Amino acid sequence: MEQNPSGRGLGRILRFLRRKATGAAAEVRYAHRKTIGPGEWAQPIRTLAYTVVDCEMTGLDLARDEILSIGAVKIRNNRIAMSDRFYQVFKPSEAVSPKEVILIHGLGPDEVSRGMPLVDALDRLLAFIGDSVVVGHCTSIDLGFLNAALAAHGRGALKNPALDTRLLYRWWRRVGSPAVDDGAGAQLDEVAKEMGLPRYPAHHAFYDALTTGLVFLKLLGEFETSGAVQFRALYREAGVY
Repeated sequence: MEQNPSGRGLGRILRFLRRKATGAAAEVRYAHRKTIGPGEWAQPIRTLAYTVVDCEMTGLDLARDEILSIGAVKIRNNRIAMSDRFYQVFKPSEAVSPKEVILIHGLGPDEVSRGMPLVDALDRLLAFIGDSVVVGHCTSIDLGFLNAALAAHGRGALKNPALDTRLLYRWWRRVGSPAVDDGAGAQLDEVAKEMGLPRYPAHHAFYDALTTGLVFLKLLGEFETSGAVQFRALYREAGVY
Protein backbone atom coordinates (compact mmCIF):
# COMPACT_ATOMS: atom_id res chain seq x y z
CA MET A 1 0.00 0.00 0.00
CA GLU A 2 1.34 3.43 -0.91
CA GLN A 3 2.28 5.60 2.03
CA ASN A 4 2.70 9.36 2.22
CA PRO A 5 6.30 10.28 2.99
CA SER A 6 6.90 12.26 6.14
CA GLY A 7 7.60 15.96 5.87
CA ARG A 8 11.17 15.37 7.01
CA GLY A 9 11.75 12.66 4.40
CA LEU A 10 10.29 14.78 1.61
CA GLY A 11 12.46 17.69 2.68
CA ARG A 12 15.58 15.52 2.40
CA ILE A 13 14.56 14.44 -1.11
CA LEU A 14 13.96 18.02 -2.23
CA ARG A 15 17.30 19.17 -0.81
CA PHE A 16 19.07 16.33 -2.61
CA LEU A 17 17.42 17.25 -5.93
CA ARG A 18 18.33 20.92 -5.49
CA ARG A 19 21.96 20.03 -4.76
CA LYS A 20 22.03 17.76 -7.81
CA ALA A 21 20.61 20.47 -10.09
CA THR A 22 22.92 23.10 -8.63
CA GLY A 23 25.91 20.83 -9.15
CA ALA A 24 25.01 20.23 -12.79
CA ALA A 25 24.59 23.95 -13.42
CA ALA A 26 27.90 24.64 -11.70
CA GLU A 27 29.67 22.18 -13.99
CA VAL A 28 28.32 23.89 -17.10
CA ARG A 29 29.11 27.30 -15.63
CA TYR A 30 32.68 26.15 -14.95
CA ALA A 31 33.03 24.88 -18.53
CA HIS A 32 31.82 28.20 -19.89
CA ARG A 33 34.15 30.04 -17.53
CA LYS A 34 37.07 28.08 -18.95
CA THR A 35 35.91 28.91 -22.48
CA ILE A 36 36.17 32.66 -22.04
CA GLY A 37 39.01 32.58 -19.52
CA PRO A 38 39.04 33.57 -15.84
CA GLY A 39 40.14 37.11 -16.65
CA GLU A 40 37.26 37.74 -19.04
CA TRP A 41 34.79 36.13 -16.62
CA ALA A 42 35.50 38.95 -14.19
CA GLN A 43 35.53 41.62 -16.91
CA PRO A 44 33.14 44.54 -16.82
CA ILE A 45 29.99 43.63 -18.76
CA ARG A 46 30.41 46.41 -21.31
CA THR A 47 33.90 45.35 -22.38
CA LEU A 48 32.77 42.04 -23.90
CA ALA A 49 31.54 41.52 -27.45
CA TYR A 50 28.07 40.04 -27.92
CA THR A 51 26.37 38.43 -30.90
CA VAL A 52 22.59 38.53 -30.86
CA VAL A 53 21.20 35.53 -32.74
CA ASP A 54 17.65 34.70 -33.79
CA CYS A 55 16.57 31.54 -35.59
CA GLU A 56 13.20 31.12 -37.27
CA MET A 57 12.11 27.52 -37.60
CA THR A 58 9.38 25.66 -39.45
CA GLY A 59 8.19 24.55 -35.98
CA LEU A 60 9.55 23.66 -32.54
CA ASP A 61 9.98 19.90 -32.91
CA LEU A 62 13.72 19.16 -33.06
CA ALA A 63 13.09 15.74 -34.59
CA ARG A 64 10.97 17.08 -37.45
CA ASP A 65 11.36 20.83 -37.94
CA GLU A 66 14.21 22.80 -39.47
CA ILE A 67 15.80 26.22 -39.34
CA LEU A 68 14.24 28.46 -41.96
CA SER A 69 16.33 31.60 -41.46
CA ILE A 70 18.97 33.07 -39.13
CA GLY A 71 19.61 36.69 -38.30
CA ALA A 72 22.38 38.10 -36.13
CA VAL A 73 23.84 41.45 -35.11
CA LYS A 74 26.93 42.44 -33.17
CA ILE A 75 27.01 44.54 -30.01
CA ARG A 76 30.25 46.34 -29.25
CA ASN A 77 30.94 49.25 -26.91
CA ASN A 78 27.32 49.45 -25.82
CA ARG A 79 26.07 49.83 -29.40
CA ILE A 80 24.56 47.62 -32.09
CA ALA A 81 26.98 47.54 -35.02
CA MET A 82 24.45 47.83 -37.86
CA SER A 83 27.20 47.47 -40.45
CA ASP A 84 28.13 44.06 -39.03
CA ARG A 85 25.16 41.77 -39.57
CA PHE A 86 24.28 38.24 -40.64
CA TYR A 87 21.08 37.19 -42.38
CA GLN A 88 20.40 34.09 -44.40
CA VAL A 89 17.32 32.22 -45.56
CA PHE A 90 17.55 28.46 -45.97
CA LYS A 91 15.67 26.01 -48.10
CA PRO A 92 14.19 23.35 -45.82
CA SER A 93 14.18 19.77 -46.97
CA GLU A 94 10.49 19.37 -46.16
CA ALA A 95 7.69 21.39 -47.77
CA VAL A 96 6.59 24.57 -46.05
CA SER A 97 3.32 26.07 -47.24
CA PRO A 98 3.57 29.50 -48.91
CA LYS A 99 0.90 30.82 -46.55
CA GLU A 100 2.91 29.81 -43.48
CA VAL A 101 6.11 31.27 -44.89
CA ILE A 102 4.54 34.60 -45.82
CA LEU A 103 2.32 35.15 -42.80
CA ILE A 104 4.56 33.92 -40.01
CA HIS A 105 8.10 34.67 -41.14
CA GLY A 106 7.61 37.55 -43.56
CA LEU A 107 9.14 35.56 -46.40
CA GLY A 108 7.86 34.75 -49.84
CA PRO A 109 7.91 31.22 -51.31
CA ASP A 110 10.35 32.36 -54.01
CA GLU A 111 12.81 33.62 -51.40
CA VAL A 112 12.65 30.30 -49.56
CA SER A 113 13.00 28.28 -52.77
CA ARG A 114 16.20 30.24 -53.55
CA GLY A 115 17.57 29.73 -50.05
CA MET A 116 20.87 27.92 -49.60
CA PRO A 117 21.28 24.64 -47.71
CA LEU A 118 21.96 25.28 -44.02
CA VAL A 119 25.23 23.35 -44.11
CA ASP A 120 26.66 25.86 -46.59
CA ALA A 121 26.21 28.73 -44.12
CA LEU A 122 27.30 27.07 -40.86
CA ASP A 123 30.99 27.98 -41.15
CA ARG A 124 30.11 31.56 -42.05
CA LEU A 125 27.78 31.78 -39.05
CA LEU A 126 30.41 30.34 -36.70
CA ALA A 127 32.97 32.83 -38.01
CA PHE A 128 30.49 35.67 -37.46
CA ILE A 129 29.87 34.61 -33.85
CA GLY A 130 33.56 34.01 -33.17
CA ASP A 131 34.39 33.97 -29.45
CA SER A 132 31.69 36.48 -28.49
CA VAL A 133 28.91 35.92 -25.97
CA VAL A 134 25.70 34.71 -27.63
CA VAL A 135 22.47 36.57 -26.78
CA GLY A 136 18.92 35.59 -27.68
CA HIS A 137 15.31 35.53 -26.52
CA CYS A 138 14.35 32.00 -25.41
CA THR A 139 17.94 31.21 -26.36
CA SER A 140 17.85 27.53 -25.41
CA ILE A 141 15.40 26.80 -28.26
CA ASP A 142 17.59 28.45 -30.89
CA LEU A 143 20.73 26.81 -29.52
CA GLY A 144 18.99 23.44 -29.56
CA PHE A 145 18.31 23.73 -33.30
CA LEU A 146 21.74 25.21 -34.06
CA ASN A 147 23.60 22.51 -32.13
CA ALA A 148 21.47 19.80 -33.76
CA ALA A 149 22.38 21.19 -37.19
CA LEU A 150 26.06 21.39 -36.24
CA ALA A 151 26.03 17.81 -34.97
CA ALA A 152 24.26 16.56 -38.10
CA HIS A 153 27.09 17.97 -40.20
CA GLY A 154 29.98 16.74 -38.07
CA ARG A 155 30.64 19.88 -36.07
CA GLY A 156 30.77 20.33 -32.31
CA ALA A 157 28.21 22.27 -30.32
CA LEU A 158 28.64 25.98 -29.69
CA LYS A 159 30.71 26.46 -26.56
CA ASN A 160 30.19 30.21 -26.26
CA PRO A 161 28.53 31.44 -23.07
CA ALA A 162 24.93 32.31 -23.88
CA LEU A 163 22.47 34.77 -22.34
CA ASP A 164 18.68 34.92 -22.55
CA THR A 165 16.96 38.32 -22.56
CA ARG A 166 13.82 36.61 -21.29
CA LEU A 167 15.67 35.67 -18.10
CA LEU A 168 17.14 39.15 -17.80
CA TYR A 169 13.64 40.60 -18.26
CA ARG A 170 12.37 38.36 -15.46
CA TRP A 171 15.14 39.72 -13.22
CA TRP A 172 14.10 43.28 -14.10
CA ARG A 173 10.44 42.60 -13.32
CA ARG A 174 11.34 40.82 -10.07
CA VAL A 175 13.55 43.65 -8.86
CA GLY A 176 11.22 46.46 -9.95
CA SER A 177 7.89 44.94 -8.97
CA PRO A 178 8.37 41.81 -6.87
CA ALA A 179 4.65 41.60 -6.12
CA VAL A 180 3.59 41.28 -9.77
CA ASP A 181 3.98 38.50 -12.32
CA ASP A 182 7.61 38.15 -13.41
CA GLY A 183 6.70 37.97 -17.09
CA ALA A 184 8.16 34.48 -17.53
CA GLY A 185 6.16 33.87 -20.70
CA ALA A 186 6.54 37.33 -22.21
CA GLN A 187 7.03 37.38 -25.97
CA LEU A 188 9.77 39.53 -27.46
CA ASP A 189 7.34 41.96 -29.04
CA GLU A 190 5.55 42.42 -25.70
CA VAL A 191 8.82 43.16 -23.89
CA ALA A 192 9.88 45.69 -26.54
CA LYS A 193 6.49 47.41 -26.30
CA GLU A 194 6.63 47.57 -22.50
CA MET A 195 10.11 49.09 -22.62
CA GLY A 196 9.12 51.71 -25.21
CA LEU A 197 11.50 50.41 -27.87
CA PRO A 198 11.08 50.69 -31.66
CA ARG A 199 8.80 48.06 -33.17
CA TYR A 200 9.95 45.93 -36.10
CA PRO A 201 8.22 43.10 -37.99
CA ALA A 202 7.93 40.10 -35.65
CA HIS A 203 9.05 36.55 -36.53
CA HIS A 204 11.63 37.80 -39.02
CA ALA A 205 15.10 36.54 -38.09
CA PHE A 206 17.02 39.77 -38.69
CA TYR A 207 14.43 42.10 -37.17
CA ASP A 208 13.96 39.83 -34.15
CA ALA A 209 17.74 39.81 -33.64
CA LEU A 210 17.73 43.61 -33.84
CA THR A 211 14.83 43.90 -31.38
CA THR A 212 16.50 41.45 -29.01
CA GLY A 213 19.70 43.51 -29.17
CA LEU A 214 17.80 46.68 -28.23
CA VAL A 215 16.05 44.89 -25.36
CA PHE A 216 19.37 43.51 -24.16
CA LEU A 217 21.05 46.93 -24.11
CA LYS A 218 18.09 48.45 -22.27
CA LEU A 219 18.09 45.72 -19.64
CA LEU A 220 21.88 45.83 -19.41
CA GLY A 221 21.65 49.47 -18.35
CA GLU A 222 19.17 48.52 -15.63
CA PHE A 223 21.38 45.65 -14.51
CA GLU A 224 24.45 47.86 -14.16
CA THR A 225 22.41 50.48 -12.30
CA SER A 226 21.77 47.80 -9.66
CA GLY A 227 25.51 47.77 -8.98
CA ALA A 228 26.46 44.59 -10.87
CA VAL A 229 29.25 45.24 -13.35
CA GLN A 230 31.09 41.93 -13.82
CA PHE A 231 30.07 39.41 -16.45
CA ARG A 232 29.82 36.65 -13.86
CA ALA A 233 26.89 38.47 -12.19
CA LEU A 234 25.09 38.86 -15.51
CA TYR A 235 25.63 35.21 -16.39
CA ARG A 236 24.32 34.12 -13.01
CA GLU A 237 20.99 35.85 -13.73
CA ALA A 238 20.58 35.38 -17.47
CA GLY A 239 22.94 32.56 -18.44
CA VAL A 240 21.71 29.57 -20.38
CA TYR A 241 23.21 26.47 -18.76
